[in-house]
Amino acid sequence: MKRYVVGISGASGVILAVKLIKELVNAKHQVEVIISPSGRKTLYYELGCQSFDALFSEENLEYIHTHSIQAIESSLASGSCPVEATIIIPCSMTTVAAISIGLADNLLRRVADVALKERRPLILVPRETPLHTIHLENLLKLSKSGATIFPPMPMWYFKPQSVEDLENALVGKILAYLNIPSDLTKQWSNPE
Repeated sequence: MKRYVVGISGASGVILAVKLIKELVNAKHQVEVIISPSGRKTLYYELGCQSFDALFSEENLEYIHTHSIQAIESSLASGSCPVEATIIIPCSMTTVAAISIGLADNLLRRVADVALKERRPLILVPRETPLHTIHLENLLKLSKSGATIFPPMPMWYFKPQSVEDLENALVGKILAYLNIPSDLTKQWSNPE
């Protein structure tokens, strides 16, 4: 069993995090979850859910550990804590900006900082459009520092029939990037 950190910031698209966590748990991985206060508001607004735990079965919750964003004393804040990858999904531009300048003032930003300094996979799924120059410069800076920028772009070539198909394709692509097998992972094949 491997350990993954999933951070949820206040950007729109929290369903992507929920689907990713479910897939990681289905693969029997431990998932450390950090949700920002704005992320909790978005969770309620987009999914109508007061409690994060209510989104998962009792069996799934055995693999999920939720941490307070203020718990800077958490073992996750240390480079000595073994973590396979950190994924911030969705990632607000506020979070992008903070990470890009090394601001590690809460656990979510600190785990991203640790991933960069330890040269571990850091995947950021920025959810903003349009992007202005400062957004792009911050994303470029993070990419140059080792982060993988994974914008939630629709994959039209899979001929999605619903928004859920688009969500699943993105989560499947993240899992494929992490070399985690999933039924959501699709591979392009030429129809000819």
